[in-house]
Amino acid sequence: MIRRIAIGGGLALAMAVAAGSQIASAATIGPHSKMQAGDSLIQQIQGGRYCRFVRLECAERWGWNSRPFYRCLERRGCLY
Repeated sequence: MIRRIAIGGGLALAMAVAAGSQIASAATIGPHSKMQAGDSLIQQIQGGRYCRFVRLECAERWGWNSRPFYRCLERRGCLY
């Protein structure tokens, strides 16, 4: 009797887990914006001498390789 209850409970749990994962994967989070690779603003910010200047400025202010240094780079769009 106990064996049948255990097997039935195990099957019910397995079916619930299998059905739950299918329902969760079908849910949509919302619309996603897509960045264009050829966007001129992105190329202007991350290219050329600008990021070199920003790295030197952030290093002078916060020190090299510190958490505020990387936060400073990220704010200015120069964190690769």
